[in-house]
Order: sequence, then structure tokens, then C-alpha cells
Amino acid sequence: MRRSETRWMTSSETLLARASTGERRRSAGRRRPGDGATEGDGRDDGEGWWRRGTREAAAARSRKDGSMRGTSERWRRGRSRARWIALVALAWTLGPFARKVVDGFTKVYVRRWMYPIERPIPCGMDAAVPSGLVDREPLSGLPPADMTNLPGLRPKKLKGGIISLCDSGVEAICAQSTANKQAYADIHGYDLIVDEDIVDRSRPTSWSKLLAMRKYLPEYDFLFYMDIDTIVMNPEKRLEDIVDFNFDQVLAADKNGVNCGMWMVRNTPWMLWFVDELWAQEQLVAPKNVWNMLFKYEQRAFHHLYASQIWRKVVKGPIYPKANTVRARTKVVNACVFNSQPAFYEPGDFVVHLAGLKGTVKCMWFSHYYKQALKTIRKKGIISPDADLPPPSLWTCLTKNT
Repeated sequence: MRRSETRWMTSSETLLARASTGERRRSAGRRRPGDGATEGDGRDDGEGWWRRGTREAAAARSRKDGSMRGTSERWRRGRSRARWIALVALAWTLGPFARKVVDGFTKVYVRRWMYPIERPIPCGMDAAVPSGLVDREPLSGLPPADMTNLPGLRPKKLKGGIISLCDSGVEAICAQSTANKQAYADIHGYDLIVDEDIVDRSRPTSWSKLLAMRKYLPEYDFLFYMDIDTIVMNPEKRLEDIVDFNFDQVLAADKNGVNCGMWMVRNTPWMLWFVDELWAQEQLVAPKNVWNMLFKYEQRAFHHLYASQIWRKVVKGPIYPKANTVRARTKVVNACVFNSQPAFYEPGDFVVHLAGLKGTVKCMWFSHYYKQALKTIRKKGIISPDADLPPPSLWTCLTKNT
């Protein structure tokens, strides 16, 4: 009896325990704030925590995705700014070069097409300057020209030389330009003078052509000054065919009037005085913005003493008192005689002058013409090693001054 009662009691307790367990499970299934389970969904407590973990993981992924999107957006904006900075830096670096390219194209091709200069083809060594480019008539209100010792006597045998100047500002073309002139001088027996020590650093280099001319002219019957950016293209031409004993000096004229980048000078007392007078024009050494002029350096002195039409028109200053003498003793010829610029250069011309071109563009044009000239000079026969140099390379043109 007692044994069966004990068994019943055990069964009852078992039923009560099971009922209590089910109640706890149902209670756990009810949704509490923040729980992931729905009330009465029958899921156990572990499943609710799993859902909460899933939501939290999804939220973390969302935050991570948002952070990645923000990082990507910042990266994209940074790349955009870097791209603009690179473009500005490239424009800053290449802008001057591009400007020089456009300027060079204009001076070589646009001038040829739109502003041609009247010239004969072929160009004789005594070709007249086109009308309107230069005025040679005496100026009223000034003393008459002093023509003492003109015309001069022509010696049976002339001693002539060529002068040029080089400095660090033209290092890209200096050696080749000197070699070209040396080869030409060797063909005809002229002396070539390149005196770097004579350059006066207190003035722009081109003023020192006057010092060189004054120093060496007494030793010769005539001297021919050539800018370093010039190339002898036709070695058949002779300087003796340019010098004129009816005048003291010979200049060529372009659209701006007389140009002293190429200058034929005779050894006469008046010429030595005139060179000193040119150097004495210290007031013209000032920067260009002081003078409302188209010219630089010693070119101003030539136009001032010559009293050229453009000088009188633009500067409007006092006229040089001895201008009539300067005009009468100066022969002016067509630029094609010895000062052809690329805009009107024609094959067969004596010299090409790269006046107005700048920097890398000038160097590349120099290399172009130098190749042609070297080929022509080699056909003349033996050329000395000092005068047989290769043209400037592209790297030289890009990295050195011209």
C-alpha cells in the first residue's frame, strides 16, 4: 500500500514538473521589449537571441557599408581634387611652352601667308629694300649729312672676319652655330671671332657686339656681325659681294625697319666713331617698359641714331642731331640678302635668322635648318672636325637655354 502510494505520488510530481516546465517555456515565448521572438511563437530563448544577433550583425554590416561608402566617396573626391591639381600643374609647366609653340607657328607660317615681304627670288646680293620698310630721305631741320672720306678706296685684297657672341643664355645652339660659321669662314678664308670674355655683364649680352666690333675692326678691312641664332644656308655667297665702299655700313630691313642682328661694317674713322656713339646711348639700356618701343637692347640705339620712321612715330622724342649723316652713310638692303627670317626664307638665301623665336621652339627650328646647312657644306668638300658637329638633340632643346 505504501509502495503504490509512493509510486502515484511520484507520477503526480512528474506531471506537475512537466506542467511547470511547459509554462516556463510558454512564458519565455512571450515577446518582451527588445526581444526578437513574437509572443506565443513557440520558439525557445536561444532562438530569440539568435534573431537579435542576426539583426545586430545586419546593423553592423549596414554601418560598415555606410562607412565604406563614405570612404569611397571621400576617395573619389580626393582623386577628383588630385586630378585638377595635376591638370593645373601641367598647364603651369607646359603653358609657356605651348605659348611659344603658338608664337613660333605664327611667326613662321602666319606671317608668310598673311604678311609676305616683297623680295626677289633668287635674291641678289644687292637686292633693294621694299618701299615703305625704311626711309632714307634727309630729315628737315637737321644739319646736312657729312660724307667725308666717301666713297672709300677698295683694296685689291680684302681682309675680312665674322664676329658672333655666345653666353649661357644660348647654350643649346652655341656650339653648332659657331661650327656652322667656322665651316663657312674656312671655305672663304675669313677669320671667325667669338670672344666670350668681352661681354659686359652690366648690360644685356647683345650690347657687347659693339665692344667686340670696336676691339677687332681696326685689324680688318671689314667685319660681319652675325647673331648666334643665325645659320649660313648658302656657302656659295661671299661677304665681299655685300660690303660696299660707297657706304660705311650695310644693314637689312624687315617690317620693323633696319635690323642690326646682321651687320656689315667697314673699317673707317667714321665707323669707329659711330660704334662708340652707339655704346654711349646709356639712356637706352633701361628695361623695355621704360621705352614705348618695339625693340630691345642695342637695336634701340640703331633706330635712335638713324631716326627711323617707327622710332619717330612711337617714341616721339627728340631726333638725333646727326641722323642725316647716319642715314647717308648707311646702306639698307632687302632682308633676303643676308637676314632672311623663316617667314620669308627661300632655298638659296645666304642666311636664315631665327629672330623672334624663343626657347625650345627656336632650338628645334635651329636644328631643322642646321641639318640642311650641314648637308650643303659637306658637299663643298673637306670640313674640319670642329665645324662638323651634329645638330642639337631634342633633349638638348628641352633642357638647355636657347
